[in-house]
Amino acid sequence: MFTSLQSRLWLTYAALVVLILAIIALGIFVYVVRNPVVDRQAYQRLDVVAKLIKRLYIQGVVRLPALEQRLVTIGDQFGIRILIFEGKGEVIFDSGQQSTDFNRLDIQKQVPSRGMTRDSDNNMWLYNLQPLSAGRTVMVAAPRQGGLRLLRSPQMREVLRDDFLPPFIRAGTLALIFALILAYLMSRWISSPIQDITLATQHVADGEFQSIPPKGPKEVRSLVDAFNDMVEKVKSSQRSQRDFVANVSHELKTPLTSIQGFSQAILDGTVNTSSEIKSSAQVIRDEADRMYRLVRDLLELARYDAGTVTLTQSEIDIHNLCARLVEKMSVQAKKKGVQINLDLPALPLIYGDPDRLSQVFSNIIDNGLTYTPAGGQVDIRGERVGNEVRIAIADTGKGIPEQEIDKIFDRFYQVDKSRSNAQEPGSGLGLAIAEEIVQAHGGRISVQSQMGQGSQFMVVLPLEGRENPFAEGGKGS
Repeated sequence: MFTSLQSRLWLTYAALVVLILAIIALGIFVYVVRNPVVDRQAYQRLDVVAKLIKRLYIQGVVRLPALEQRLVTIGDQFGIRILIFEGKGEVIFDSGQQSTDFNRLDIQKQVPSRGMTRDSDNNMWLYNLQPLSAGRTVMVAAPRQGGLRLLRSPQMREVLRDDFLPPFIRAGTLALIFALILAYLMSRWISSPIQDITLATQHVADGEFQSIPPKGPKEVRSLVDAFNDMVEKVKSSQRSQRDFVANVSHELKTPLTSIQGFSQAILDGTVNTSSEIKSSAQVIRDEADRMYRLVRDLLELARYDAGTVTLTQSEIDIHNLCARLVEKMSVQAKKKGVQINLDLPALPLIYGDPDRLSQVFSNIIDNGLTYTPAGGQVDIRGERVGNEVRIAIADTGKGIPEQEIDKIFDRFYQVDKSRSNAQEPGSGLGLAIAEEIVQAHGGRISVQSQMGQGSQFMVVLPLEGRENPFAEGGKGS
């Protein structure tokens, strides 16, 4: 019971409302106990009586013996006590002679003309002092009706029962009902999107991906947005895995079919001349080499994904590295009728794995030579920008369609699908591996292209040494 977020929020709001009502009731109780209204009324009554006695005494309307009897009557009528002090505080008249004495009130001191004092029995009295003639002072006092004594009085119980408690209970009950309704709506507003996330999570576990509309408070909407982003990434990851498996199956099926067919032909004797057997064996060898390259690239990508690739860190002269690649690929360029231009200024040394970076640049240059027609050119340029070295490799080939630029670094993606029938078809993993290598060096790779004008790949590498998870001696080793 009360284990869910919604029920606990509802219970919290309900407890808060009850607490507020209790505090209000306590404040009213304290106000009643202190009873300032009753005190003010008593003071006003004492003021009137004191002034009346002073006027009777000073004007001599009633002589002292008769006045004393009159004061006793006034005290009985108003429920007050009247005392007359003389000189240094000697009591010469007390309408309540059988009562306790005010032995703690010293008239000679600078006492207020109105206030509270205690008698010898420690009872609290409200009093009013008025000076009379011949150095006499009259004190009119009434017992204070505040505190628990007031609560025990029949009049106060009647007021509380008839005038105070009914409207307070009605107002408190109405406030509690509205507060509970509001608490229920608030708890639903907060817990509903969380329940939606729980349900959607179960659907994700069952393979059903669905987004949740953002609602609720700001923090809960942020949680919903984060969940929707996670769902999209999981959906994309699963789609990539399915595409990956399908691509691997397709890439392996083609060479395996050729190997199976030609090897079966040799076994069946369909090919029996030495030239036919040699030709079939060559096809089997070529397809086996193709499978080997595919498996090698897949294993390398898997190591990057797992973070187990080791990169050797050494100083690299980018100009010398690219010059060696141009020299190495000049034969291929000459055969294609494509010119390679190297325009690299003196660049600072960078830190990295020279073999891996050679793999990146050779793959990009090879793609440029492959897609550039005879008479075209591949340009290699470089510059330093801040703490980075930027190497641009541009070709004058047919370019990449705009809708396919974002997919160029995807695994198994090939712009020219017809290359699958070429003499040495690619696997579509070269640029994906190049991107992993550049990122492992702390850099980035991008491409710009226009149809009919060619493409330009930009490789950006940092100058500072960078400890990365694939560096030799790091956590990847």
